[in-house]
Order: sequence, then structure tokens, then C-alpha cells
Amino acid sequence: MHKRLAAGLTAAVLGAGLAGTGAAAPAAALGAAPVTLNSTTSPIPDVAGTSGTWTRTAQGGYTAVAPSGQNAAATSEQVIAGTARYTASVTVDSGSPYGVGALVFRATPDAGAGYAATIDPNLDRVRLFDLATGQDVVAPVSLALNTGQPYNVDVHVDGPRIYVAVDGTSRIDATDYRYESGRVGLHAFNGTVAFGTPGVRTIDANVSGWSAGEGWSATATGFRGAAPANANIRAIATGQSPTDVDFSTDIQVASPYGVGTVLFRTNAAGTTGYAAEVDPNAGRLRLYRVSDNATLGTFPAAITVNQVYRLRVTAVGSELAVYWQTDFLDPNGATPAMTATDSTAGAGHIGLGSYNGTAAFQSMTLRGLESSLQGWRTVSGLWEPDAAGLRAAPAGGTAARFIPAVASDVVASLDLTVTSPATASVVVRSGADGSGGLELRIDPGAGTAKLYNRAGSTLLHSGSLPATSFKAGQLNRVQFTARGTEASVLINGTSVLNGTVPSASGSGFALLATGTAWFQNVRGDAVDQYLNGLYQPGFHYTQNSGNSSDPNGLVFFDGEYHLFHQDRGRWAHAVSTDLLHWKQLPIALPHMAAGESWSGSAVVDATDASGLFGGGSGLIAYYTSFNHDAPNGNQSVRAAYSKDKGRSWQTVQAAPVVENPGGADGGWDFRDPKVTRDEASGKWIMVVAGGDHLRFYSSTDLLHWTFASTFGYGSWVRGGVWECPDFFELPVEGQPGVKRWVLWWSTGAVRATNGSAAQYVTGTWNGTAFTPDTPAATVLQADHGRDYYAAMSFYGTPDGRRIMIGWMSNWDYAFSPPTGRWNGQLSVPREVRLVDVPGAGLRLTQSPVVEEESLRTSTWQASDVAVSPTSGNPLAAASGRSFELEAEVGIPLSGGAASFAFGVRKGNGSTGAQQTLVTYDAGAAALTVDRGAAGRRDFTRYFAGSAADNATAPWSSTVVGTERRVKVRILVDASSVEVFGGDGTAAITSLVFPDPSSTGLSFTAAGGTARLVSVKVHQLGDTARLTGAPPSAILPPAAGNARHNLGAYAVVPGGRWEGTGAGLAGTFDKDSTAMGPATYGNVRVQATVRFGGEPFAGELLNRDLAPEKGYGGAGSVLLRSSADGSTAYYVNLDPNLRVVRVFKLSGGVFTVLASVPSNLGHGVSYALDAAVSGNRITVAVDGTQLIDVAETAPLAAGRVGVNVFDGRAAYQDVLVTALP
Repeated sequence: MHKRLAAGLTAAVLGAGLAGTGAAAPAAALGAAPVTLNSTTSPIPDVAGTSGTWTRTAQGGYTAVAPSGQNAAATSEQVIAGTARYTASVTVDSGSPYGVGALVFRATPDAGAGYAATIDPNLDRVRLFDLATGQDVVAPVSLALNTGQPYNVDVHVDGPRIYVAVDGTSRIDATDYRYESGRVGLHAFNGTVAFGTPGVRTIDANVSGWSAGEGWSATATGFRGAAPANANIRAIATGQSPTDVDFSTDIQVASPYGVGTVLFRTNAAGTTGYAAEVDPNAGRLRLYRVSDNATLGTFPAAITVNQVYRLRVTAVGSELAVYWQTDFLDPNGATPAMTATDSTAGAGHIGLGSYNGTAAFQSMTLRGLESSLQGWRTVSGLWEPDAAGLRAAPAGGTAARFIPAVASDVVASLDLTVTSPATASVVVRSGADGSGGLELRIDPGAGTAKLYNRAGSTLLHSGSLPATSFKAGQLNRVQFTARGTEASVLINGTSVLNGTVPSASGSGFALLATGTAWFQNVRGDAVDQYLNGLYQPGFHYTQNSGNSSDPNGLVFFDGEYHLFHQDRGRWAHAVSTDLLHWKQLPIALPHMAAGESWSGSAVVDATDASGLFGGGSGLIAYYTSFNHDAPNGNQSVRAAYSKDKGRSWQTVQAAPVVENPGGADGGWDFRDPKVTRDEASGKWIMVVAGGDHLRFYSSTDLLHWTFASTFGYGSWVRGGVWECPDFFELPVEGQPGVKRWVLWWSTGAVRATNGSAAQYVTGTWNGTAFTPDTPAATVLQADHGRDYYAAMSFYGTPDGRRIMIGWMSNWDYAFSPPTGRWNGQLSVPREVRLVDVPGAGLRLTQSPVVEEESLRTSTWQASDVAVSPTSGNPLAAASGRSFELEAEVGIPLSGGAASFAFGVRKGNGSTGAQQTLVTYDAGAAALTVDRGAAGRRDFTRYFAGSAADNATAPWSSTVVGTERRVKVRILVDASSVEVFGGDGTAAITSLVFPDPSSTGLSFTAAGGTARLVSVKVHQLGDTARLTGAPPSAILPPAAGNARHNLGAYAVVPGGRWEGTGAGLAGTFDKDSTAMGPATYGNVRVQATVRFGGEPFAGELLNRDLAPEKGYGGAGSVLLRSSADGSTAYYVNLDPNLRVVRVFKLSGGVFTVLASVPSNLGHGVSYALDAAVSGNRITVAVDGTQLIDVAETAPLAAGRVGVNVFDGRAAYQDVLVTALP
């Protein structure tokens, strides 16, 4: 067949801009064959076409038809990152002489960016190019190719290395840094292309550049080294050479006399540095220096062959440590098993070793830079992962690293440490080659921050660094915003410069350092995406990414409100001058040697009672220390102090300031210390939650604490654990000279408290003990909503107000909302007062702080509107996404409505007709927030599954003339509703997740008439978002075909199940099962199973970093199940626990019948084959039988279901077969 470029067709293949000309010989190999070269592969989830026509074949391949001169693209949810293999055969149809076929990898979901490796019979070439630009990564390689003939294309990636083989022969071996992670897919251009069944294999590691000899293979359950008898084999990740090391891996030694090893600070041959070995036969861990085999430490350990453990090694300077985790259900291994001091090796690679048998490694993680950005290219200097982030060290001159394109209008944020006299810079708007742009240069030695236009080395603006910043070893939060012709810089929450800059040109991003510097938590968000994710609030506090939970350490000091809060066992930190606009600072209290830093409080030591401040003043924080290696964490109270307005912290002492009541090894619940001042006794008072009671302590110097008394136990307990107490004194409104103490706590998580509850009592304090005003039967509800927990008040407000902030969540679904990169938000700050309610007694009132009114940007209002059940909507002209509604409603005493309701966030959304109803029931004198139709609710069971999940509060009213008057004040944001009103003593806080487009409002009356005496709808401005346009649409529904013969399945008890490329996929935070209707006795179930991945066809808007808990999950196939799954055999695959097991659930009791260790991974497909016949249950995974167990009291018959637990699980090609 004559080959030529078809007349009239663009030279751009697959959407590329340049075809590339000329021929090149096969690329010379950059090194040894890829470590994945001979690995097996697993199937990928089905690809979904984004253009062209795609047909899946019966064998699992695909046929693509691309119209003349056009592309056909399809991607799978399968992601490959550091080290992986991706392979499929490619056949350009003989009827498409100018067609091209390609494998796509590390790509975006739409295949608009990423890599493509092409087979082009027309031009007789193999090509590797960038999908975004059309540029060749390397020159195309000449190869005689024919249409109608299949070619096996085998792509291997290993960090920046890309290796492409065709029919087993290397054709391309290149280095490129553009894309570090992304999806795999297929692509056709200008004709019909057939693809064989794609397969993939990944090594679960963030280290790369592997150099490995014989015996190493990548498998579905880990990177496996099979060493000959009495021989060592090593695999070294040469792509990284850290100095300070924090590396962890799962390890499974499969041979009774084998040894598995982790090497660190080693050379490319693995003959220097240090090693930690796991030796089942010797029953020990050993730390040794590799060069001379010198033992530095041993640790006795009962190591079971084939059991999975987690090994962690650290090296900071000359201090070495080894950690050993043996439990994945209740994780341990937080404290070192061995430590040593040795300075022989100062830097080097990570490596793995296997001796005299087989060892497998999985989930390998080298701690380093945490960033949403990818595509870094190093220009100069050394840039290495480090326990503190990314360490830059110039080799003379300036160390430079850049990304070609991020955004022109951008918010660059990072945590930075600089070793003086070095400078460090962040550059935005640079060119695609890293040149030009705006450079923010931080010079701690000079105490300056300077902004340059790099195009002409022009100084644009200069400012002084805050006096409290960039001390030796200090982590500093830098935020640099370039928007249009304006730029601003915040350092540790302080504005250091603002001014005009040249208009945007480039969109690159770079980091520079003239000496040693550490960069961490580097982000580059487009201005229109900053704090603007799906459901992200407009005027409530949340983080741009990460978790925001319990408020901690709320304190006012030296002109600033400090807001600390929990973020995965650490104290995150923000400051504000107005309680509305918060500026992020670095983590204040991280995980420490003594354990995680759980909740607590902070106070101002204004008189230096502690002696910590040299006669001045400062902040002292009291936090809960939780050690995962001790009984129940050995929870204790520890303290840290700050001399620089909270910008840096030092621990007061190594020991707790208040020990666990059970002693040094005590396992009591004992957490969340709240410290306040009792002026009457002249003492400081600490109250600590003790599980079913509260414990009081007193001090005169803030350091030495004496036990005083307890409160609680017995009838005070309503179920659930007491947490997060607060204790403060308030005057009684209208009663001069009368004060009472308020004791506040949160409790959960049990059904008795509807997941969580916020409660309080009033009483007196005599300096030693608290005496309540009311008996245990009248514990008061602080907030009747589902989502107000762990509330805390500020210490030291300048005007004496008592201001509280709570975490808007519930322990039924604390970290489950479908919010992507950010999770958790806090309530509006609320002022609380104490009033004497006639006939009821002392009660707290709550209302948004007056500062909130300053956010009002416009107001719609109406008055004196009578509404009957047949009236039109009087609020039809009003709308809002983030707004405040104030209303007074009159109900005639005769003929009045039985109820009225405000509908907020109304619209026709992705879940159908959406609205949150705020309903007043006149007969019950109660107000209810009903979110049953508010929006997304399929992510958890008790969010809005039934009327029991609504929130109801008693709601007072007054009589005015011939009407009963009811007042409500409703604050509505992107994903929350807060209601205040009545006499001020009632509040309801509820999360909701409507579509962004649902912005309507309504008012209705039922059973009679109601009159809108007055109603105002105030639009509220954003407090952090930089643009006024939130995401306009939610994520698209999943795409793909689930192949199964379950029949018309029912979802129990709730959850999201849908057809995807990975099969029938379920997403839920607890157990959810898609249950088939048929009943079987003896039955076999076969399926391709995988866990994790995104639960949507498209990416989360503004997703980048996955949520901390991810979409991991586990799953089971249910055999002989009851309709609700309460009785069944569960064939359970759990990557989190690293097991395959069978357990029986009956009568609420789980009985494990068999369990086999298996280092299953997330994002990997496994062939599951499970059967029950008589009393015998068998389980095979990927063709290997793992379980064959007989049950003494077998279940007789039941249904078949597929299950997900705490994440996402998908089942494809599910075949249920009745057995005789």
C-alpha cells in the first residue's frame, strides 16, 4: 500500500500542533531495562469515550472510529504515577490507510493533556508526544508498520523515565518531567483502530528510578523480591537522594528463613548507608550500617511469615530510628522500636532488599513535598524530598525549579524555612521555559520581602518581614496573590506588601533558593478556584484543603483572634482581626514525639504567672497528647507556649502537665482540656473530659495543676463519650450583680444522641466544685441541630463578649461529606448570653456576632403579606446562595395556619427537586429543619434518610394583638443552614449539599393563613473567596456499563451505587450493599473487584489532592444473605487491614471463619472467585485459592450481594452461578 500523508488532512496527529519530520533510530536506553518490564498486568476499568465512537469487544478490547481528520479519545479511571507498566495491542484498520492509534497515559480525564505513544503506519513511525501541546517528547522513531497488523505497545514509566517497546523491542527511552500522574486511555485519529485488552501494573511507591537485578517483579500485591538461597538481592530507587529521611512501607516476608530489608541513605549499589531488616527466623528487627555490617540496634519481635507489617525508618542528622507497626485496625508503631546515633552516611537513596527467600513491599512512601502541582523541572541545584518538605540546595549560584504552566491570576501559598543568609523565592507568571515572571524574594537576613519583575530585573515593591517570622528552624506561611495588575503578599498572616504589577503574560510557577531552604505545602490555585471548591462556603471558615474539625485554643491576644482547630491530630492555625476574615498560618502543634496533638485550649498569661515569658506576656496552649502505642492513647494534658503571638511554639516540658488519671500507662478517656480564669479564687481552672464525667483542676502558675473535683457520672450520662468541655461565667441579663457559671460539653457518637449533641448546665462554682442549678433530668441542649459539635469560647475577648465557634458536623458522618480536597467547616461565631426565661429558668441565648452584619451587600424585603395555602410564593423574587433571612411571621389566633415553612436553596438539581425546609409547627410550638430533599445525601446513612434525621427545637412565640408572632433568623451558605430565633434560646445547625444552582426561596402556609409581618433577605459577601462565581454545576454522573447478573438489586441500608467503567460501584462511609433478589443455597460468585478511585466519571472540581481518608474502602461479596444483610457470609477483601477473610454475621455477632494476609492495593483490579457449597466456603483471588473453610453451623440459603465499606468498591463482570 502506498503510504503518504493524505491530501487535505492536517499534519497534526491526534490534535497535535506539529507532526515532526525526519526519522530517528531507536532511542538509546538510559539504563537497565525497566523494573516493570516482565511484570504481569491486571485489567483496567473500561475506558469511556470523550470523542469519536467506541465499542467494547467481547474479549475486553476496543474498536475506535475517528472521523476523517478528527480524534477519538477514551480514558479509564485507572491512574498511573511513579512506576508502572501499561500495555495493549494496537491495530490500525486496513481500511484506514492514514489512521493512527495510541496508548494514552498520565492523562487528564478528557485526554486533553498527558502523554501519547502512537503507532502510525502511514508515516512508518512510533511517536511519543505531549497531548496538550502536540510537541514531540523525543524525535519520532522510524519503524516499518502496516495497517491491519496488530502491534503490542508496551509503555513503562519510572519517575520521569518513559520507555516504549513495540513487539518486545525498545523503541523509545526518554526522560520528561511534564506529567507525574494521570489516567490511562486509548486514542485514535483519522480512521478505525482496534485495541487489544489493556493491562496495567503499578508499583505503589512515590520513589522511583529503580535499579534492580534478577528476582524483582511488580505484582498485584506488592513489589516482590525473590532471592536465591543464601543470596541478597537489592532494588534501589536512584531517583531520590534525601538527607533527612522519613520512609515507610508495608513488608511481607513469605519465606520462613528469608529476610526483608529497607535501605536508606544508600548508594546506587546498595553497599553503603543504613538498613533495617525484618527477620522472622531470628524473631527480631535489626538496624545496621551497611558498609561494615555493624549492628546499631536490635528489637525482639514475633514476626509471622506472610503476615503484613509496616516498617518506618527515619534519619534526621545523625539520629536514626526504626518504627514497627503490627496492627492496622488500631494502628500502633508511633514510637520507635529502635534508635541509634551514627553520622557515617549523610544522604543517599532508598532501597529494598531480600535475602534467602521472598519479601514483598507495598505502599512505599517517602515523606517530602506535599503539593497539588505536578510537572516540576529542575534547572539547577539539588532538590530532594526531606522530612520537612522539599529541600533546596544550590550547587553554587541559585537552585531553580519550575512548572511551565499553572495560572496567570494565581494564589501561590507555601510553608517556607530558610537558612540565613540564603534567600528563597516563589515566582508566578513565568514563561513556559521558566524565564521571566514576578518573583517574590524572601531575605530573612535583611528582613525584607521584595517583588521583582524578572523580565528586566526591576524591583517593583518592597516590604519588611514581620519581626516574628523566619527565626531559625521556623516554618512560615507565605501567600502571594497576583490578580490582574494587583499583587499582595501575606507572611504568617501579616500583610507585607501590596501594589501594582505588569498585566499577566505567562502562567508558569517556580521556586528559587540561593542557599538551603525547605518548601512545604506548595499550592498554586487559579484565583477563581481559590477557596472555591464544590460546596465550599462563602462566609464560614474552612481551609483551602485539608480537614477542619474541633475548634481549639480560641483566644484573643494583642489585637488578633486566634483560631486553632484539629486537622488530623494537629493544631491548624488562623488569625483574624474581625472574626470574619481569617488568614492561614502554618500548623502550630504538629504530631510530636509524645503522640498526636488532640484538642485543647489556650490562654493569655498576661502577668507571666508561669515564668515562661521573662516578665512579659504570651500564649500558653493546653492540648491532649494521644500516643497510639499506649493503652487508649494514654491521653494526657501537655502544654506549649509562644512568645511571638502564636507564630512559633515550644513545649513547656517533656512530661504532661496533667497525667492520665490511670497513671503513666493509664488508658482512661481524658482529653480536651479547657482552661479559664476564676477571679474570685484567684486561680486558673482546667476542666477535662473524662468519658462519662468532667474533671476539674486548679493552678496558680498555669504549670502545676491540682485535682479539685468531678462532675457527671450516673444519670447525667445520656449515652456517648463526653468531649470538648467549656467552662465560663456569665452575668444574668437584667439581673445586676447576678452571675452563673456555664458548664458545656459535647457528646457522641451514639444513636441515643442522634450521633452527636451539644449540652450545657448552669450552676455555681465555689473555687473547688461545680453545683448545677438543675437536676440531671434537665440537661439543656445548646443546639438542636445535627451539626454543632465541639464548640468552644474565646478566652480574653477585648469587649468581654462570650463568643463561641463550633464544628459543623456530626460523628455519624464526621469526615464523609462529598467535598473533595477540603473537609469540614466551622459555624459562624456566636455571642452567647444568659437570660432568665419565665417558667423555664436560666438559659443561654445565641446569635451571630454583630460583625456578621457587615457582610450584607444588598437587601430584598417585603412586609405585611398574607399567605394562605393557595397563595403564590411571596419570596419568588428573592434568591441566594450565601444569605441571611430575617423574618417575623404572624399566625392569626383564629383561622391561623397550623404550620408555615420557609424553603431555602430551592431548585431542580441533580437529585431532583431540591429545597431545605424550615418549618414552624404551631401546635407543637416547635421549629424543624428538614433536609430530606436538600441535595446530596447518599454518602452516609443517618444524614437525611428519614424524618428521624430532621432537627427540631422548641420555638417560643409572643402574642401581639390577634396574632401569635414567631421570629426566625436563618443564615444560609453553600452547604449549611443555621437558624436562630424564638426568644433567642433556640438554635439549629444543619449541613446541606444542594447544587450550586439551587438558589430559590419560598414561603408557604398550611391549615390556615399566616402573615409575613416583615421579611428581609440580605445577600452576604464572601470572606475568603476571591471571585464571586462559585462552581455552577455539580459533578457529572458516572459513565460506564456495569456487567452483572444480580438482577434488580436493592441498596441496603443506603449508599450510592452506579454503573461505571469499573463496574457496579458503591460509595458509602459505612456498610452498603447492592443486594440481588434471588435466593441461592449453593452458589458461586465471580467478579473483577477493585477498591478506591474517584466515585465520579469526571474529576472533583478543584480536586487535586484527594481527601485524607481518600476513597479507599474495602468490600465484600455476601453469600446466603438475608434481605438486609444482617445475616450472611461475608467474603471480605480489605486493603486497609491487608487481609482476605470470610466472616459470618448473625444476630449482630461477627465470627471470623478464616483470614489470610494479603497486601491488596487500592486502584488495582483483582479476580475474585467465591463459592459456598454445603458447609464449605472457598475463596480464590487472581487464580490462587486462599481460603477453604468448613462451617459447623452453616446458613441454609439466602441472597447474593456486593458490598462497600468506608470508601468505594466496584464489581465488574459479576457472574452469579447456582451450584448443585
